[in-house]
Amino acid sequence: MHTGDRTKRSIGELGIVVLGVIIALAADSWREDWLDSRVEARYLERLGDDVSAGLSRVRIERDAFREVREAAAALTERLESDTQSVDEEYLIDNLIAATQMGFGRNEMTADVTYQEMIASGKFNLIRSMELREKVVSYYRSTELLITNLEGLPLVNNTFSALTGYFPIEISNDNAILTSHDRGRLLAAFHENLELKRQLRQLHAETFFNDRVFEEVISQGQELLSMLE
Repeated sequence: MHTGDRTKRSIGELGIVVLGVIIALAADSWREDWLDSRVEARYLERLGDDVSAGLSRVRIERDAFREVREAAAALTERLESDTQSVDEEYLIDNLIAATQMGFGRNEMTADVTYQEMIASGKFNLIRSMELREKVVSYYRSTELLITNLEGLPLVNNTFSALTGYFPIEISNDNAILTSHDRGRLLAAFHENLELKRQLRQLHAETFFNDRVFEEVISQGQELLSMLE
């Protein structure tokens, strides 16, 4: 066999080997992408279930929180009123309702899948950059809301100092305010400048948190539409 023929044959054989390697690598890459896409699909399905469950809880909490916001607004409106006439039952009922904050609402997080993906390094399996950003933004907003709701209003301490009870004990534990307790609360509402400041601060906090509720719900709805 001539040298030229051997060279051509060697080149041909080398080309076949290279082509085989390329095909094998392409097949491995395709298989890996296919497996990743299946894992991604399962995670997205789980994320959708989590967001749906968390969003349902957020809506329930939002409805309950609106009573807090409305009570705080009613108290602030009465503070700004020129009249000194305050219905005792109205005042106390709103004081109790306005301070129902500071208690865990971790059910709203529903972030088991999200935390698992972060911890395992699989979050990047979500190929859509936009979707990844939406997921992160939603859970950050939810965590902010929970943190805000877990902060006890300062007025709770003042209420306790005046009556011996925290507001939650009146509404949930059936503790009873004496006529003396009621009289001290009414006098403080008129005369205690610190209590008035705390009530105005509470009004501002409930107004802010109500907007965060709406933001979380809006983000959750948008995220769900992308996950469907």
